[in-house]
Amino acid sequence: MTSSVSPFELPVPAGPNDVITSLRRGLTILELLANEPEGLLAKTVSFRTGLNLSTCYHLLNTLMAAGYVAKQPRTQRFALTGKISFPTLTSIEQAHLLPQLQPHLHTLRDLTSETAYLSLRHHNEIVVSAIVDSPQALKVSLLHVGYNGAAHAMALGKAILAYLDEHDVSAYLFHCGMPALTHKTISEEAAFKFDLANVRLRGYSLDLEEFVAGVCCIGAPIFGVAGRVVASLAISLPASRYYAGSDALVRHVCDAAAAATRTLTLLRYAQPSSYAAVP
Repeated sequence: MTSSVSPFELPVPAGPNDVITSLRRGLTILELLANEPEGLLAKTVSFRTGLNLSTCYHLLNTLMAAGYVAKQPRTQRFALTGKISFPTLTSIEQAHLLPQLQPHLHTLRDLTSETAYLSLRHHNEIVVSAIVDSPQALKVSLLHVGYNGAAHAMALGKAILAYLDEHDVSAYLFHCGMPALTHKTISEEAAFKFDLANVRLRGYSLDLEEFVAGVCCIGAPIFGVAGRVVASLAISLPASRYYAGSDALVRHVCDAAAAATRTLTLLRYAQPSSYAAVP
């Protein structure tokens, strides 16, 4: 005869008689959500755990108040924040991160009417993870979701590299190199690190025809709860439009990155692991 007991509703081990049932149920919910990066509705949590729906809401609200769970306003789903991690969460955190940041990317595109890009820092790479096209039909053809090269020549890459320590920057440059993609690409390490220092002073990064001739980009960093850079966003536009007046565009990029940082702070998203050491 098949058991109807949920796989998450495990029997209490024999032995101690002072087990706190509510704590154990809360941990069960955390384990369930650890395998669901997009989050779950409270009704689904109730069904999967075999717990009463009212009990689930009480537990989820408690976990939210403690900062371990966040409720996504648009979908009403409950999902883990970055406050704790599970051994299986090496890629789940990034999967959960993208939908939280995409609304800021769309807002940036709408405010600037320029193509907007998002990159995530993932281990030893800086990966283009989302692109929202401009109604003005300018898009850097070399860039696509999944692109992970030439961060030294891109505003997206500089916005992240500028906030890593010098060892991590050297490690990235050692592994990825500094090819000259245009005659304006910075391809010497000392000059590049000087450029990164200017990024930190300004609070935003620039690619002035360094990745593609005739195209400029403005980028800004996105930080996690621990103050470590985890992502960046940027817009691209023709050089003629950039030089005609970019002050308003810079403000929009910086405002979008600041709003994205606030989102990650609320979610308590932690920083990813650092770059591999240089041999």
